[in-house]
Amino acid sequence: MAQLHFLLAGATRTPHLAARPAATVLAEYRPNGDGDLRGAACAGVDTNLFFPEVDEDAEDIEVARAAAEWSERRAKMICAGCPVRSMCLELALERHEKYGVFGGLNAAERWSVSERRRKLAARERRAAGGAH
Repeated sequence: MAQLHFLLAGATRTPHLAARPAATVLAEYRPNGDGDLRGAACAGVDTNLFFPEVDEDAEDIEVARAAAEWSERRAKMICAGCPVRSMCLELALERHEKYGVFGGLNAAERWSVSERRRKLAARERRAAGGAH
């Protein structure tokens, strides 16, 4: 992350070379064909953290719920500092991901974002005189 700030600030490691414009730095974070986002903060992290589940068969269901909540909070903390967070969220919204934490949002939060966008688009269509 510090390296990204270094590059975006216009500095280079070799002062005799011109700094790259920010647009070229950000272009490095485009997803590849399988949806993998290079530079993601979650790279190498156990994926189970991003798909918390409550073990309904646990002896103490409250402890199981607390563990799942902790897992989700931890995943969201990782997402909070991720340089590709918005791209990850957009990909999850495009794919209609039903489970897990993507782009710092869980499934219910992503559904809410999708609904707000859908309603906004419908309002804009009506305002422009389009179909309902």
